[in-house]
Amino acid sequence: MSNKFNANALNDYSRSYARRIAADFYQQHTTISGSQILSLTPINQINLLVIGTLSTKWQADAEKFRSPYFDFTHADVEEALQHFMNVVSQHISVRREHLEPLLADAVRRTIILIFDPRAYFDELLRNQPEFTLTADSLRQISRFTKINQFISAHLTQRMNGKPFIYVNQAIGYLDEAFAQKAHEIEHYDKFVSIFSEKVPMDVSALLRSHVPDSIPPGPSRSFFDMATESAVPPAPLVAPGVDTSGVDTSNTEPAQSAVSPVPTEPANAPAPSESTTVMPETPKEQPLSAADTTAATTSAATTAATTSSGGPMFLGGDSGPEPVAPISQPSQLQTGGISQPSVSQTNDTLNVGGTDEDELITLNDILRGKTPATTESVAETFTHAPIETVGRSISLNQKFRFINQLFSGNTAAYNQAVAELDTLNNYGQALDLIQYRYASQYSWDMNSDEVNELIDILKRRFA
Repeated sequence: MSNKFNANALNDYSRSYARRIAADFYQQHTTISGSQILSLTPINQINLLVIGTLSTKWQADAEKFRSPYFDFTHADVEEALQHFMNVVSQHISVRREHLEPLLADAVRRTIILIFDPRAYFDELLRNQPEFTLTADSLRQISRFTKINQFISAHLTQRMNGKPFIYVNQAIGYLDEAFAQKAHEIEHYDKFVSIFSEKVPMDVSALLRSHVPDSIPPGPSRSFFDMATESAVPPAPLVAPGVDTSGVDTSNTEPAQSAVSPVPTEPANAPAPSESTTVMPETPKEQPLSAADTTAATTSAATTAATTSSGGPMFLGGDSGPEPVAPISQPSQLQTGGISQPSVSQTNDTLNVGGTDEDELITLNDILRGKTPATTESVAETFTHAPIETVGRSISLNQKFRFINQLFSGNTAAYNQAVAELDTLNNYGQALDLIQYRYASQYSWDMNSDEVNELIDILKRRFA
């Protein structure tokens, strides 16, 4: 179904139109013949689609005649069977309860062909069996498609006498046809008036509305005006003569007030009394390095344990050993099999083992569990080992996910794909089959986990 339509409105209108046409005809008839179907509605495309559906159903029924007990390839049998089909086709007789559903479907497809021909042909191509467009199928499409006929003609030209092409190739040719001959698309206005003669057609209700409910207001300023403005707001201006701390600075030099360092004291200011405490300006904190931070922490701990005499005291009252500088203490990091690393003060890296200067692992790497390259585990070796068949290497969990995510829940399609992949000779053929057939047929996301897992299995299969 094309996203251009309101699905419920489209189905309701198609059934209403088919009901009206069938009611008008069957008031005076019990059945309808093939020639009467060709003139049943004023829109010839609807009549042709009904005939095309009957032809497809008749060919499918004729295949049921074939039996394994008889030679249907014999010339006499083929001639007799063809004669029989031709004779029966001249005696079409359809009752209303059988025709009305076919007519409603033909009306729906015709409306899609008129309003969205790209979606109509795309759906028609994707529904081809084995995801392959044969010359016979294209010939059948051309016979029963008269609106926007240039599309099927372009496909026939691009097929260039080949017995078949893959559907993804046909879709590419379809895009070419619309790009080169878009001016030949028939406008829907004339068809709307013909439809409305039987059942009024409301195009606004039939098609999805693309007008937003509310239109957002436009920007109040131009982008070019805002682009030249600085992203950092300017510093607040200080009134001359008054510092931010409230101290009078009118006697200071202009350069000093602009920089606003430490406020200066006026010459005639009174001396501070005992109750007045003048707080010195706190110096700006400087960032500490990692070594300075560690040293400061150790120094603070040592000071807290020191008596008035200056020596560190322990529980027994005696002095302990002299503290060791933090930089000379050995690292206590254990990284699972890595020997004690030596610390480098210049780039904060650890030389694992202390022998190879090229393999330096940072402290963050060790905390995250990064270790030097090790041998492949048993599980990884088993995962990358070659396999004999695709089907047996797929776990039960993978099978359910592949069926649901890659084959739209169709178990038969999954089994057929696995069997076909096992018959191929190399990885290139398998990858082409996935990209040009299954990925296009089922609209796969080639970056999904399921597709990547399937490709990994194929790599092992053809390793």
